[in-house]
Amino acid sequence: MKHILILGFVCLVLGMGGCVQDNFIKSGLHNGRFDGSLLEYLKAPGHSYDWDSTARLVEQAGPDVVRLFEGKDTEHPEITFLGPTNHSIRRYMLENDIERISDMDPDVCKDLLLQCIIDGKIYRDDVPRGKYDEDEAMPGEGGKYYPTLSGSTVWLYTHQQTLQGIPDVGAVSLGVYSQSAFRDFSIASSNIEPDHCVVHSLSYNFTLGDFGEMDDWEDPDDWEDFE
Repeated sequence: MKHILILGFVCLVLGMGGCVQDNFIKSGLHNGRFDGSLLEYLKAPGHSYDWDSTARLVEQAGPDVVRLFEGKDTEHPEITFLGPTNHSIRRYMLENDIERISDMDPDVCKDLLLQCIIDGKIYRDDVPRGKYDEDEAMPGEGGKYYPTLSGSTVWLYTHQQTLQGIPDVGAVSLGVYSQSAFRDFSIASSNIEPDHCVVHSLSYNFTLGDFGEMDDWEDPDDWEDFE
């Protein structure tokens, strides 16, 4: 009986250590690798709960964006997609009184998507450790600024979580900061890899468009360079 109780306690501790605080986007992948393009990933069976509106937004944005998501854009053969899920898109539509994605201006769809795309593949481990300054509501130490294909800028940073009360031994998480929203957003799932890109799924509390007009608030070149 004593051995059973000890075993049960160990299982409970391990189970608690495996929990995560943020939403987890179900990719349906074991190791993050997807055999196909980014657009095929968004439209793949089993991905509709998170990505079907994202796929429709891509198609509404026009042939140039479709080629980009198909991996056929010769100027951007590899990209990183900070992916807004269905929840992010539906919240944007609700806030802007939009009933259907087909009612949206293709140029607006294009800009909203390009705000979430960085040229080249950026894996989670490529991003330096950083710390969001909650008191100032802006980037703190570390991290790195990345320009998006829309011309705006995002600040990415990684941080290691506490596990069983021990700091810097838990899972490494990726965060992204939007100056236009004056807040940072967590990445729910990272390092999803279709053929030509890396996808980092934004958490459900992100609203499509939150990355936009960042440069209208403040030029990142005027901020302290943490690279």
